[in-house]
Amino acid sequence: MDASFALALLGLDGVGRVTAGRLLEHFPTYEALRDAPREQVLLRLRGAPRAERTVDALFGDVMRAALEAARATLRDLQDRHVQVLAPGHAHWPSGFDDLDRADRPVVLYAFGDTSALAARPVALFGRAPLPAPPYEAAQALARRLIAEGIGMACGARPGFDVALHKLCAAARHPCVMVTRAGLARLDGPARPSVAASVKAGGVLVTSFPPTHGPFEHDDAERARLQAALAGPSVFVAPRAETPEARALDWALDARRPVFALDEDPPPDDAPAPLFTERVHRVDRPIDLDWVVAAARSKRDEGRT
Repeated sequence: MDASFALALLGLDGVGRVTAGRLLEHFPTYEALRDAPREQVLLRLRGAPRAERTVDALFGDVMRAALEAARATLRDLQDRHVQVLAPGHAHWPSGFDDLDRADRPVVLYAFGDTSALAARPVALFGRAPLPAPPYEAAQALARRLIAEGIGMACGARPGFDVALHKLCAAARHPCVMVTRAGLARLDGPARPSVAASVKAGGVLVTSFPPTHGPFEHDDAERARLQAALAGPSVFVAPRAETPEARALDWALDARRPVFALDEDPPPDDAPAPLFTERVHRVDRPIDLDWVVAAARSKRDEGRT
């Protein structure tokens, strides 16, 4: 799929993620759209707001101008070593297919080795402050995944995520880092560890344009994408009313393997944990075998 066409669609007035996604499913390039009968394009947009006005734009000078702007943007990003991935790219995460249309990104901005995206890594979620026992257990799990050659996916915020970046960078182990903002708006304290992880073969990705954010409300999308691109997900001391809680719910609904690390029992003043019978508690070192087995299964599933 042509990334410039995807970017151009998103640049049209009134065309958002859902409408762009519907168009790209049927017309992966501008040439395919241009060669289609106008009535067929309108049919694909049935029910979309202002569908006829959108079709006018698609077949007119507005679309051609949007394409020129998108191509200029791509050239600028390439000069900055930023790639723009669209569905159909060899490293586009297949797990995104499980997302609702409204939540599925049309493009993904990436800095680093994008091959790490295709490996169905294990997603690790944690939000500071974390109790010491599950935090230490999460680092033990990260070291185990590194030893097993299994990729990891984490966020790009200070604290828990930075600790994972450092472990991966020291071992020269690929790590997928998902940020809640555009690539130019990365949280300052996380920049050194992100840079080291990218240099070690990792990749920083986001669904947001380079200068977007950061905004706290976008962290829910970051967490959902992190879970979607992964195989299994591991939640460290998960608590209600957080982006991690929403990602946990999504992973369960998508029938992904879901694991949790927490204190046992949690402190009396701790918010209620999010465990259900479908969340596997990882309480002992030997339980890490479950995560490794699930990761291998998902990785092999992605290769078939």
